[in-house]
Amino acid sequence: MQEKMKMGTSASALIFLCWLVYTCSYIGKVNYAANINSVMEFYKIDHSAAGLVSTFFFFAYGVGQVINGLFCKKYNLKWIVFISLILSGTINFVVCISNDFTLIKYLWMINGFSMSILWPSLIRLLSETLAKKDMAMASIIMGTTVAAGTFFVYALSAVFVKINFKLSFYLPAGLFLVVSFIWLFAFSPIVNKAKTEEEREEAVALIEDKKESFNSSLLMLSIVMFCIYGIAVNLIKDGLTTWVPSILKEQYKLDGSLSIILTLVLPIVAIFANAFAVSVHKKLPDFVLQCALMFLISGCILGGVIAGIGLNQFVITLTGFTIVCFLISSCNSLITSIFPLFMKGKVDSGKIAGILNGFCYLGSTISSYGLGAIADSFGWITVFWVLLFVCVILLALSRMIIGTKNRPERNCFGRFDYVLFDIGGNGHKPTIER
Repeated sequence: MQEKMKMGTSASALIFLCWLVYTCSYIGKVNYAANINSVMEFYKIDHSAAGLVSTFFFFAYGVGQVINGLFCKKYNLKWIVFISLILSGTINFVVCISNDFTLIKYLWMINGFSMSILWPSLIRLLSETLAKKDMAMASIIMGTTVAAGTFFVYALSAVFVKINFKLSFYLPAGLFLVVSFIWLFAFSPIVNKAKTEEEREEAVALIEDKKESFNSSLLMLSIVMFCIYGIAVNLIKDGLTTWVPSILKEQYKLDGSLSIILTLVLPIVAIFANAFAVSVHKKLPDFVLQCALMFLISGCILGGVIAGIGLNQFVITLTGFTIVCFLISSCNSLITSIFPLFMKGKVDSGKIAGILNGFCYLGSTISSYGLGAIADSFGWITVFWVLLFVCVILLALSRMIIGTKNRPERNCFGRFDYVLFDIGGNGHKPTIER
């Protein structure tokens, strides 16, 4: 009993260490988006020019996710994460002292690639080190990192904008130095305790057994679907996160600091989105159908947002933003966290996480510059008509794909395993020999 408690404590410590690294990483990569109004005022630029910096970041981040997903199996995880944090902290410091806006977008692109190392590396570490029974806890906790990190960024930015917005860049420069050394010195003791010989043998047995019998063509089709959804998810989610402060300020004449504070509502509710995705998936075990349902409801809510902006109804608009962010964040967690971790023993979780997250950030790349350019030319209402149209297209695509509801061979938590959905629509479960 005491040995089991020690193993549980070690697993929790490793999950917390990974959570700490990835949550803190958001302070050094979302800080630009959180301060985009101040950036536009300081450098005297328009929405599209400001959004171009985020586009450079998301492009490098998305491509980097795929590259690092493919190669993270070869990385020394202890040192690659350390280098990533140090490099990003250095870039944030250079941005602080630079007054050349042209330079900033290239620096932020390098920052994007540096930060792209983290997610596939951390998912690989958790998948390879933790026992299968710990995957549910790891998935839920890691699923909160995006929302928690975004909340911290916007909360701090709301304070810093009253003093000097560049403090939002000085902070990660110092914080990443501290966190990188915490990672460096805590890594080996925690990993060695969490990765017992018994768990390693269990993991090897599962991998050898299930990789041989798993339907590879079914897996590839499944990943393609998640890639398509991932693009749309981050187009909407990061579009809202990036531009809501500007929308509130420009449409409703709110103070810059107040608009940032109100935007904090989005990441607060998104913190619970991962648990919501898990809960819905227990009742609706069809991945495609679950995502389609979220897009359907989001499309209806976006119609309400359009009405709220047109009628100048602030409460309707902010409430709509909040609900859409919550629903779309649940899809994001399903794609980038729940699915890769619960595929442990069937595929390379780090590779899957990198590829799926890379496509998600392709949507982010489009959202920052594209939505800003649309707003400059046609106004914010047109932006939300575009997002509504995206939801409609995805619903049509989902309708084409869903032949039958996917059937889980067993529930996916505790002792249970995932089975992918039946793409062929023939009503038969994919076969996984035991």
